[in-house]
Amino acid sequence: MFAFWEDARRGRVHRVAYHEGTLAGRCIEAPIAAYRHTGGRRGDGVYIFIQHGSYQCVPIDEQPELEAGYVHLHRGIGEEKAFRFGRAFRTRTDPRLTSAWETYAQLQFDLLSRSDVSFNSIHDRTKRVETGHILDDSWMTDELAKERGLDIEHDPWTRALWEATHQSFALRRCVSEHKFGPHRVVCRTPLTNIRITTFFAGEHEVRVLDPARVELLAAIGCEVNHEG
Repeated sequence: MFAFWEDARRGRVHRVAYHEGTLAGRCIEAPIAAYRHTGGRRGDGVYIFIQHGSYQCVPIDEQPELEAGYVHLHRGIGEEKAFRFGRAFRTRTDPRLTSAWETYAQLQFDLLSRSDVSFNSIHDRTKRVETGHILDDSWMTDELAKERGLDIEHDPWTRALWEATHQSFALRRCVSEHKFGPHRVVCRTPLTNIRITTFFAGEHEVRVLDPARVELLAAIGCEVNHEG
């Protein structure tokens, strides 16, 4: 990391992705940047992800589609037999669901429009020894959702959406294999569909903005429950 910032000060970093973040119609995209860094201890290099004060270093070979605009997401489910991967979020034709989604998307866009709020909101469910100084475990997004009129407690579809977007994936395979495995899945989503926690929170953790834009690539040791 220190080597990367030294190269950045000298103008020698290779940027592979840069997005400002948008809300266009019903599509929400996050601001994020990614750089390729070949210095340091890993001879094969790493990608540096940066988003509103959070950054992560991920080996290049673990994100083979990054430069095409996609990231691979890993999630371990322990000894569970099924990974719940609902299709319900892909259907928003009902006016009530459309209204809930639009409120949700506007809330996320507003959160992402201020770097301080964005940083605190993505860590609001993080609670580890390393994160006690960054307003972790605040659950601040729940209060903001209620202020906007999102019924995240009683409406089944809205509650399911809220829970899905607060589930954690990892940008590194080893997290799902060794810490949360052995049963696991690999998914794929656009780079602009993720929010990252900062490196010291551990686990290379990310969340997704829109679960409908997550594609399942592989299920290892488990089945997939599309109705979950």
